[in-house]
Amino acid sequence: MNFLLRTWATLQIAVRRLLAQRWLALATALGLVAAVALIMSIPLYSDAVYYRILQEELGQGDTTTGDYSRPPFALMWRYSGSLYGLKQWEEVEPLDTYMTDTAINQLGLPADETVRYLKTDSFRLFPAADVASGAYASARDPLAWVAFATASDFDDHVKYVDGGPPSPASSDPSEAVAVAVSRTMADSLGVQAGEDYVTFRKIETDAGTRNVQIPVRVSGVWEPLDTADSYWFYPWNVFDKQLFVPDATFQGRVTSLLPDEIGQIVWYWLMDGTQVHAADADRLVAAMDRIRQRASTLLANTKLDISPYDALRDYQQSARVLNILLFAFSLPIFGLLLAFIGLVVGLSVARQRNEIAVLRSRGATAFQIVGIAALEAGLLAAFALLLGASLSTWVAQTIGATKSFLNFTLSGNLRIDLTTTALQFGAAAIAVTILAQVLPSFGASRHTIISYKQELARTVRQPWWQRAWLDVLLLIPAGYGIYLLQQQGSVLTPGATNGGDIFDNPLLFLLPTLAALALTLVVLRLLPLLMAAIAWIAARTPSVGFLLATRYLSRDPGFYTTPLVLLMLTLGLSVFTASLAQTLDNHLYDKNFYAIGADARLVEMGASNQASSPFGAVGAGGDQSATQGADQAATGASSATEEDSGPQWVFLPISEHLKVKEIKAATRVGDFPASVQIDGKWDSAIMMGIDRVDFPKVAFWRNDFAPASLGALMNSLAVASDGLLVERRTLLQSGLRVGDQMQVRINAAGQQAESPMKIVGMFDYFPTWYAEQEENKPLLIGNLEYIFEQIGGEQPYEVWVKTAPDVQYGKLIDDLRTVEISVFDYYASTENIAKELQRPERQGLFGVLSVGFLASALLTVLGFLLYALFSFRRRFIELGTLRAIGLSSMQLTIFLVCELAFLILLGLGAGTAIGVFISQVFIPYLQIGTGPAANIPPYSVEIAWFAISRLYMLFGVLFLVAFAVLIVLLMRMKVFQAIKLGETV
Repeated sequence: MNFLLRTWATLQIAVRRLLAQRWLALATALGLVAAVALIMSIPLYSDAVYYRILQEELGQGDTTTGDYSRPPFALMWRYSGSLYGLKQWEEVEPLDTYMTDTAINQLGLPADETVRYLKTDSFRLFPAADVASGAYASARDPLAWVAFATASDFDDHVKYVDGGPPSPASSDPSEAVAVAVSRTMADSLGVQAGEDYVTFRKIETDAGTRNVQIPVRVSGVWEPLDTADSYWFYPWNVFDKQLFVPDATFQGRVTSLLPDEIGQIVWYWLMDGTQVHAADADRLVAAMDRIRQRASTLLANTKLDISPYDALRDYQQSARVLNILLFAFSLPIFGLLLAFIGLVVGLSVARQRNEIAVLRSRGATAFQIVGIAALEAGLLAAFALLLGASLSTWVAQTIGATKSFLNFTLSGNLRIDLTTTALQFGAAAIAVTILAQVLPSFGASRHTIISYKQELARTVRQPWWQRAWLDVLLLIPAGYGIYLLQQQGSVLTPGATNGGDIFDNPLLFLLPTLAALALTLVVLRLLPLLMAAIAWIAARTPSVGFLLATRYLSRDPGFYTTPLVLLMLTLGLSVFTASLAQTLDNHLYDKNFYAIGADARLVEMGASNQASSPFGAVGAGGDQSATQGADQAATGASSATEEDSGPQWVFLPISEHLKVKEIKAATRVGDFPASVQIDGKWDSAIMMGIDRVDFPKVAFWRNDFAPASLGALMNSLAVASDGLLVERRTLLQSGLRVGDQMQVRINAAGQQAESPMKIVGMFDYFPTWYAEQEENKPLLIGNLEYIFEQIGGEQPYEVWVKTAPDVQYGKLIDDLRTVEISVFDYYASTENIAKELQRPERQGLFGVLSVGFLASALLTVLGFLLYALFSFRRRFIELGTLRAIGLSSMQLTIFLVCELAFLILLGLGAGTAIGVFISQVFIPYLQIGTGPAANIPPYSVEIAWFAISRLYMLFGVLFLVAFAVLIVLLMRMKVFQAIKLGETV
């Protein structure tokens, strides 16, 4: 009883303390809600995005049956008598009982529909008129080969265009069996309802050969109600040559005449998988394994032909891996949220330390003090879990709509359901945050009022991490990671299977975070020295407030360490993540536009005078784009007008493309095999011909592609018709320079031309060009018209186009056809980019970072505001004493404003410097994708100054709000209240 009373008393104290400091409790609750919502949103997003992929994969259908597709959670069990031997119904019946009852319940999913289908082996079909003569028995050419079949609920999914459904047959063997035939069969054979036929089959038995004949009467001609109905486990035309009978007829009349009646049996289940989550995958896979094992025991060679078995295993594994990756990427954000919670709890405990010391002195145990803190944390955690769980679904949808950093313009279209896994993660987060809230109370509970006053009288010690030199220790792995990046271009060891993609390797993101944390701690170690130097300068100025602020910051760094860490890390990591996102976005666009060469590249059909060339526009060379190399082609419009030994081409003017309003500019680009003479020998090369006037209007180009601008390169080609642009690597290796002559041999369609060409410029990168994929063959750029003159006429070329924004390429292709330009295929940069933007890892990373950035930035602002308010309350007596000894309100205002300004400016300046530093050091190595094309064109690090400026504005507003609040509090402060209050606060 005493224990219950003590527990109740402890609970009352906890509730009263929460109400007494309701604003601190509310701030703590906000931090907890943000942490829970973000942590729970990750498994929800992972589950939802891969469920969408699972649905897409399962809905693609069976490639063995053409375009036919089945619902995602369709399972088909089948025994094929043609492969493993015909069976009697008595052999199949135990399995049928199991599959239609027990097995489907073991799967544990609601069944939308179940179908049981049976079919006999083939019979020959003859007209009934041949029965009397018996001629059909030896005939080799029946009307058709048919089989008897039955399927559950068959009549509910067909309509009878002639006659009606068959009725069950009697046991009289002379009476015709009523059957239903498909409309296709009826049309091909001229079958009508009411006509009689006979089916015939020879059966080999131990006693010899036995003839089985079954007279049939067509009761109706059917066709499917809906050919796309999920009921059709096979394409409905598979049943064209089958005679459908009721189940009673099949198991009664048919089975009585045949010793081996089961030629095939199928159990088809349409399950409702809308509530399936990643956590259910193991159970479903295990259930299918159990059913498969039991079915094989009841009837050997029973197969599971169609199922989501493999896709479910991939679904679970993919969701699990994405969870791990996103949690790893989110660790810095969780750290910032915990730092905020620690800041608020620290402020709360600092405010209550005198109260705790009094309680300990009056008999309260340390367990009771900690118990009160644990109850407070538990109440806040329960509230945070309820609110955070509901917000987590919205956060997951927001992540699914992420296009880039702080850009939520994609259509998420995700199924978000709260799952047990997400709740488990939320509970784990709550447990960690409760621990973070309770731990500070352990230290406070050790002191009575005497030991607490003694500790206040001691000199303030350095924080534990400075005494342990944690900042220096963290610099070691960060520096080693930078060394590895510079030496091998990746934090992975050579030969590792991971390709270094940031989305597959969280270490590539954690290393910059580690460096940011280490540098932040180093700044905090040096900050008191900096403030002491500023204080020395301030002592020589007449400003008392300025001097007080600098001396306070230099002598009591422990009080402002946590808010300053929050500010510096938030800004540093925000600068890094925003710059990384902007760089990755720019590189995504650059990479795809470089691969295609322009907005789009058209593959068009033409004609030549050679009958063997039906398309007339088959270009040379390979495609290095993301489309993985389709054959290149070019335009052609009219047939050749003369015949000679070589192919002749006539082309429409390139200006014809401009008749389509979506096309703003177009240019010709020819690609031909070539060879160049270097050091007296001929080496293979690639010759690319361009139109120097139109090319700059269309082609993608960056200033770092060449030492000179694109306009200067085109002007160089204009000066010399035989001018040649050569990649810099080739010039360096050959010792040639701009202005030298190079002997070039061009091959095109069996024609060869050799001539000296003048080197007029050089480049490092050229759109669509990947040296490693072309076996390091030199690339030469020349005037297309000059090349045509050398090889004796025009040859196929590509058409690169610049299109209007948001163009619909389907409509563009149709419009081109209206002007007699026949497009065989096309490659569009924007379509490739749109696919990449919806990559789950990319969306997840940018979504988590965006949401986490917003949460941590707002909580950092709130934390700093709380710090300013409680700093004032903590020094209420000090300020009153200073006011009483003669300091004016203006001097105290300068004191508080200088202190706040120093912290914010130092945090902003140091955080920005750290963010810019780690961006410049690490972003060049954070590549997406693998292979030689992953970093072509090279990364161009972009510091996101626009996003940084928004942060500056946010903290500027914070400063003004905090300044206004402090001024109001200072003006309302009563000196006599501070003096009388003494040490009771």
